[in-house]
Amino acid sequence: MLSRILAVLLLAAAGAVSAGKPAPEGTWLLTHVSVIPLDTDEVLQDQDVLIRQGRIASLTPAAEKLRVRGATVIDGRGKFLIPGLVDAHVHIATEGAIRDSKDARIAALPLGEDHAYDRRVLLGFLKAGVTGAANLGGSARSDEDLLWLRTEIAAGRIAGPRLYVGKRINGPRADVVAGSGEAPPSRPESPRTADDGAAAVRAAQQRGYDFIKPYQYLNRETYEAVVGEARRLRLPSTGHLPELGCARCADRESAFAHPLDNIAHAEELARYARSSDFAPRDIDALADEVAARGIGVTPTLITLKTIVHMYTQREVPAVPPGWLALVDPVTRRDWAPPANRYLSEAFRAQEGADTFSIGYDFARLLTRQLWRRGVPLTVGTDAALPGLAFGVSVQQEMFELREIGLSPREVLRAASLNAHRLFAPGSGEGPVRPGRRADLVLLEADPLADIRNVSRVAGVFVHGRWLPAAQIDALLAGLAPHDALLQHALQADGER
Repeated sequence: MLSRILAVLLLAAAGAVSAGKPAPEGTWLLTHVSVIPLDTDEVLQDQDVLIRQGRIASLTPAAEKLRVRGATVIDGRGKFLIPGLVDAHVHIATEGAIRDSKDARIAALPLGEDHAYDRRVLLGFLKAGVTGAANLGGSARSDEDLLWLRTEIAAGRIAGPRLYVGKRINGPRADVVAGSGEAPPSRPESPRTADDGAAAVRAAQQRGYDFIKPYQYLNRETYEAVVGEARRLRLPSTGHLPELGCARCADRESAFAHPLDNIAHAEELARYARSSDFAPRDIDALADEVAARGIGVTPTLITLKTIVHMYTQREVPAVPPGWLALVDPVTRRDWAPPANRYLSEAFRAQEGADTFSIGYDFARLLTRQLWRRGVPLTVGTDAALPGLAFGVSVQQEMFELREIGLSPREVLRAASLNAHRLFAPGSGEGPVRPGRRADLVLLEADPLADIRNVSRVAGVFVHGRWLPAAQIDALLAGLAPHDALLQHALQADGER
């Protein structure tokens, strides 16, 4: 009986997916819209925006009554056009990650055909106005999935955000090395020498990764080699600061002398404070150092806030209304005990757990000082950390930045232009200007009047294709049978 139900659900899901591919590239004329380019402080009122062959062809005052043969006209009256939002720190769930799962029951889940699981995750980004996402490392098959999906999205065969795919490079923890008796051999997959660290960066470039994510368990010489080789090859770097406190670990001075292009969490900087009491002088010293070195920061404040909630309330915080149904069954399973380590007693018992709340306050104050010093900030979420749904968590992080003092315009820049400047330096992509890629969000209300209006998405242009909110919802609904298939399989497994 179970196999018959799964077969029916699988056929329904496959049929829904075949209808879920984006329309071919066309010509669009968005009329009478207010444009917020973001590369200046201006707002262009009552504009006609022509989009052709995936790019913005022109911005014209509506009074000139632009007419374009064959264009699909979209009425923009009362609406606002902004650059597409970007999640600059995300870990995208993919079918490859499921197949790489150490849980054999998860790895064996029926995933259907035509990347139905991946398509549904990607549509969640678009629903929130997120037209770009930077994945900061995953499992081997997950990375391969993302590199493939990047090509499929760019070719218009799958609807999703523009993907920047990062390669995580990490070594063994210092305590693992110290306690092993004999140090594990170095290799590019887990480098412990400068040569292997540099080789790992070269291999990542040859495979087509967009950027490098150095992780904290690289020893001093290996970390320096990874960062230096990435800079030599002009591969952006964003990641963690190296581990402190061991003979071969970096110290504060060496880490800042070999700076990343971007630090992936404000909490990473908190580890580098010169005292353990979260003093104001530490905030100023860290902010001055980051600004002097020209480093950008992705604060991920919503990540810390969510972890603090789980620690203090012993529950996963509620996602924004209407979004829980879009969280796929595998991710929902990972959010619940025992898979959710943030709800475990071991997590609560770890050394320093009692500083989580003050650490969040420290990160907020530090991020404010970074902003006041002109440090380029980007919006990242660390989704799908428990409680953070793909797409809408970008909006939640934007609200966090607004609450610490950034203006709505500055928040919008952090969520769009700054990310493209980090991951595609020199490309000039991002602002709403002629010649630029048409990755755009149409909003029902003015985000400069209230940043929360970014949640009122009328539709997105992604890779030059128009997807109104209703169509995105319809595509998601068409993939619901696939979700039901996975949910049923997970429940059946749990009942055994």
